[in-house]
Amino acid sequence: MIASLLDIHVNTPAAGEIQPTTEILESGTGHGSLTLHLARAIHAANTTPPPRPSRSQINYLEGRVTRPGEKDTEQAGEEPAEQTADPAQEEWDAWRAQRNAVIHTVDVSPKFSALAEKNIRGFRRGIYAGNIDFYVGPVENWIAQQKQQRKKTGLASLTGGNPVDPFLSHVILDMPSSNLRIPHVTPMLKRDGLLVVFMPSITQIGECLQLIRDHRLPLVQEKVIELGSGMSGGRIWDVRFATKKSGADPSSWAVPSDAEGATPVEADEQSAASDAISEVSTLEEPPKGGESVLVCRPKVGVRIQGGGFVAVWRRIEDR
Repeated sequence: MIASLLDIHVNTPAAGEIQPTTEILESGTGHGSLTLHLARAIHAANTTPPPRPSRSQINYLEGRVTRPGEKDTEQAGEEPAEQTADPAQEEWDAWRAQRNAVIHTVDVSPKFSALAEKNIRGFRRGIYAGNIDFYVGPVENWIAQQKQQRKKTGLASLTGGNPVDPFLSHVILDMPSSNLRIPHVTPMLKRDGLLVVFMPSITQIGECLQLIRDHRLPLVQEKVIELGSGMSGGRIWDVRFATKKSGADPSSWAVPSDAEGATPVEADEQSAASDAISEVSTLEEPPKGGESVLVCRPKVGVRIQGGGFVAVWRRIEDR
């Protein structure tokens, strides 16, 4: 479902053809299920890889914090590369450097990253393993590290723009407190790139919406979907900010004709209902007047049981 929302389309490289690299960031590797689907989606963009090295290819980010009692598996059972030259590793790294599409997947847990790498290497003899780079650490550390590396290696802007141009085509945040990471990843998202956030509850999607508006991020919401069981396509939700009508507005005083004979209590309830939320969306912009409220309601459709919510934003030009 999430992979289809990203609408990924890649071309098979032609001989001598140079095309922009498709780079996708997934924060929250978990067991690697979504990672595998993403790797399959971009597989056609890369050439056939050489035999992969036997050792793990997980990268451990600098400055990451380990949990108490957590065993750090970094370089476990491995010898430093400068002491033991590995031709297979050198050939693998050379192939990785010329890929046309890559999945960067980041997780704070080395245990989950190791499990995901094992699962993907074991699927169809690791046919998609070369499309993925694994990282352990916070995603904000990964962003900082990438910006620093791209400055050093000359992968910055060739047009004299920012020190590091946006390089991510898609971003998926599937982790606790995903809303707090949105300001970190948005500047590195290309124009028209998609940001997908998975949250267990609809109120957390509202928190993302609030943060985007507070930080005035160049993102426009495309859809919010409640994931369903089985192969259901999900139920579309209306999640946005709207302006509450003022009681001083004469247009809010009108009472439906069928309420003329209502009791005083019913009339009060209908009067309160007339002070309801306006249907005019504010597109994540603070309203010019009136009280701003958050609308969260399912759109008309079949009622299904879900397993979380997925929101999709598209990056537009900076304001």
